[in-house]
Amino acid sequence: MAAPALRRSRAAALLGSALVLALAAGCSSEPVTGAAFPDWDAVDARAAAHFDAQMTLLDERIAESSPFTTDARTDVTGVAYTHAIHGDNKAGGQSVVAVRGNPASVFVRQTDSKAGFTLDTLHIGGEASDYLLLGDSYSSLAPTEWVETPTIYGAPGENEFAAALRTMCFITGFQTMCEIREAIRVTQESTFGAQMRRSVQTDDDGTVHSETEVTLAAVVSVAALLDIPAGISDQFTPEMLDSFIPVSVWQDSDGNLIKMEMNGTVRGTDGVDDFVVQVGFEITGSATKKDFPAVPDPTDVTVIDESGISAFYDALGELS
Repeated sequence: MAAPALRRSRAAALLGSALVLALAAGCSSEPVTGAAFPDWDAVDARAAAHFDAQMTLLDERIAESSPFTTDARTDVTGVAYTHAIHGDNKAGGQSVVAVRGNPASVFVRQTDSKAGFTLDTLHIGGEASDYLLLGDSYSSLAPTEWVETPTIYGAPGENEFAAALRTMCFITGFQTMCEIREAIRVTQESTFGAQMRRSVQTDDDGTVHSETEVTLAAVVSVAALLDIPAGISDQFTPEMLDSFIPVSVWQDSDGNLIKMEMNGTVRGTDGVDDFVVQVGFEITGSATKKDFPAVPDPTDVTVIDESGISAFYDALGELS
């Protein structure tokens, strides 16, 4: 029975000797090879460069895919959404969009507006008009449920300068993406550009996920992004305007957009309420003919020409 105890004693002695040697090595005056702390400025610079490269690639893909200014055919469906809260003030909306062909046909269907206040839009590629499907609460605007207006997507024969402006940013959803992208650019060019977070990682499936942030001041300056009433934006304190809102971007391995979202809370200061926002656009699939309604019968359409379009939208705004 003494042998096991003896082996344990020898093992303990060996362990003790090893520990003494390790401590002696730690106290040695000889240099010890090890890993140095990283150069964090260099790490940040590489991350920023990688992020900028992804944004440049996104810009290029959006420009190349325009079914109005290029020969590209973009057949996609997507969902655009906007939700914002400031105190008792709440605003929001969600739309399903389908884009197909070249020149593109576009259908935008509002899905979460207040009952009766929907306004769906149908554009047939190459035509000079758009068809608007009025919700019941807009029935006083026309004797028919459909209204035909001059197109916003570019009419055949328009001058080259006007035609060149018809990009993907004219389409609901892509417009949201372009406005968030502009808020990123405004933040980068501001005094807070050096502070904004920028990171990029690639998932196992090849999806590239970029993260950054924009200032509330940049969001306010890109007026179309949220269309914040002056009565609200004027309440934002300097501290709030300087605050960052997180932005996430997902792209495929070729740089094409999968999803972009701005989502966060700006804490109120000096008695001002918090500002909560979630805005984004996500590609959901490939568009087919089934994603578009039939062109309305002429007897179901009221035509509003260029001379009456301003009055129509003014009346629409008063009812909304």
